[in-house]
Amino acid sequence: MSDIVFSSWGGQVVDNRSGQGVAAAATDIKVPLKYADNDVAAFMSWDGLVITDKNVNVVALADAYMREAAKLACGECSMGLRGTAIISDTLSRIAGGQGKAEDVALLTELADSIQKNVKCDFCANAVIPLRDALKNYREAFNTTAASKEAIPPLDYIKKMTAPCQEACPIHQDVPGYLELIRNRRNTEALEVIRRTNCLPRVTGRTCVAFCEKNCVRQDIDSPLSVRALKRVPADLGIIKPLPSVKGEKKGKVAIIGAGPAGLSAAQHLSLKGYQVYIFDEQAASGGMTFAGIPAYRLPRNVLAGEVDTIASQGVQIRLNTRIRHAEELRYTFKAVLVASGAHQTRESGIDNWNKDYDGLMEGVKFLHDINSGKTIVPKQKMLVVGGGNTAIDCARTALRLGFKESTVVYRRSRHEMPARDEEVKAAEEEGVKFQFLAVPVKIQSQNNRVVGAECIRMELGEPDASGRRKPLPLKGSEFVLPADMVLTAIGETPDFSFLPQGKVDVTSWNSIKTDEDGHTNIPWLFAAGDCTSGPASIVEAMAAGKRAAESLHIYMSKGKVERSEADALDRAFHEVGLSRKRRGPKPAATVRQYPHEMDAEDRSKSFDEVEECFNVQVAACEAERCLRCYRVMLIVKRQG
Repeated sequence: MSDIVFSSWGGQVVDNRSGQGVAAAATDIKVPLKYADNDVAAFMSWDGLVITDKNVNVVALADAYMREAAKLACGECSMGLRGTAIISDTLSRIAGGQGKAEDVALLTELADSIQKNVKCDFCANAVIPLRDALKNYREAFNTTAASKEAIPPLDYIKKMTAPCQEACPIHQDVPGYLELIRNRRNTEALEVIRRTNCLPRVTGRTCVAFCEKNCVRQDIDSPLSVRALKRVPADLGIIKPLPSVKGEKKGKVAIIGAGPAGLSAAQHLSLKGYQVYIFDEQAASGGMTFAGIPAYRLPRNVLAGEVDTIASQGVQIRLNTRIRHAEELRYTFKAVLVASGAHQTRESGIDNWNKDYDGLMEGVKFLHDINSGKTIVPKQKMLVVGGGNTAIDCARTALRLGFKESTVVYRRSRHEMPARDEEVKAAEEEGVKFQFLAVPVKIQSQNNRVVGAECIRMELGEPDASGRRKPLPLKGSEFVLPADMVLTAIGETPDFSFLPQGKVDVTSWNSIKTDEDGHTNIPWLFAAGDCTSGPASIVEAMAAGKRAAESLHIYMSKGKVERSEADALDRAFHEVGLSRKRRGPKPAATVRQYPHEMDAEDRSKSFDEVEECFNVQVAACEAERCLRCYRVMLIVKRQG
């Protein structure tokens, strides 16, 4: 590990230029100074600069950094736009041997002024490492400005990210497309989104929005409505073809499963020039987005349109096709990627659970049957066992079908529910009832028909492996909930009976074992999505699909799997952790805009889409709340 020559990272100065200081390593300042086989000689970004090679010219480093930073100034305030441009021009003159004696003082004054007076987060943070460099390497700047001699430019790698972008599994350029929405350029915003997201209309409606949880705005007022904003260009923008590799196709690739992971992998590989074939045993594409998300959240035509767009890029999708032996695909395809999801419901553990009883069903099958157009005759009282989004979707769907009552039974408290809070609130508004700290232990039946569930109260003990407090039964607290239909929605597991038995490594929790890049222990076999991770979000499945597709591409290109230098760099610096701390002036608080929703009483009787799309004006207003928290990172590799 490289020792630090100088660091100002995080406001903590480590200065060993004299050789008298205490040596510090990258772990001490929490900056990765090695990736793949490369040592980092210098790193300059939003929270300071780090030097490990004394031969790095800090003036050249600052020149390169501010040149890149100035390109991102938005122009909303003249201080940010003109100030960063003047700084960049001044540094270029100094580095080019045309500096003046007063230039260094000008740089200091401008950097101080920008940090105090700009409107957005970007410029305020961009000048932090420059100020540190000017303060701690003043003599180098003065000497270079006075020498009138040009200094050699640095070879460097630039990365650009933001707190919201880092939180997103597919690393969407959130500030980029929000800026375009703000300026009502929705077709261009859609182009930015589609670079990394093959399902923009789906995620604009159903994404769990990790980005919002890492939005800097929440420390001021409320995070932006990023998910709802994404829907605006997704619904209103014009779809344009994505750039792809031209010429002869590279080879045939098979993907098993047309869910988010499979579709994401297919788009990635198709754009790289492969002939991609997706096989799915269902009658419609989408995986759990089709089978498990009700139409009131995701209309069927929206999902179908997304799939059509992917197919228009040359991806062949073969539905109603069950692959029984993955090895047989090797006769036609050079590599196979499994993205078959997790569709099998876990065993309920409830006594007297008999699938032949009228009124017992798995939650996923219940939703799939309805989404497939099958008729389910409503009864009186529905019980749904579970606490995730599937359980909530089942309970809300039951009311729409005409059940008089719909109750969710969950073994922990409301606070521990894995379901999204907004979905739980929506269910409560629609009339769904909740029995917390309770679990069914036995099905009650008469004449092969369900009539209720015997339950027991629970109390929370010490945290279990999931970090949540373990529910423990309370002796003597048994009670009965009347019901004529009971659904279980307690998690799903994958089915990989089509894989070479005994040859493919599996995990202890019954999923396909892969490395971080989706490669199994069989060279030609890759896997991604819920079949490897267990049930996860749509965007996490898409990210896994893209990673596995890139790994497959490297295998097809080189005959072996190895991580690219660019990917190694991304992963290393992803771990830096982008602080939400602001260095500039605190902006005024604003009011978050929320999409209009159908009235609770009306929506509980209909499968019409509940949430409306923002209009262009409201979207522009909400997007204007974005603080543009871009972070530019400049990395210089150690030479020799």
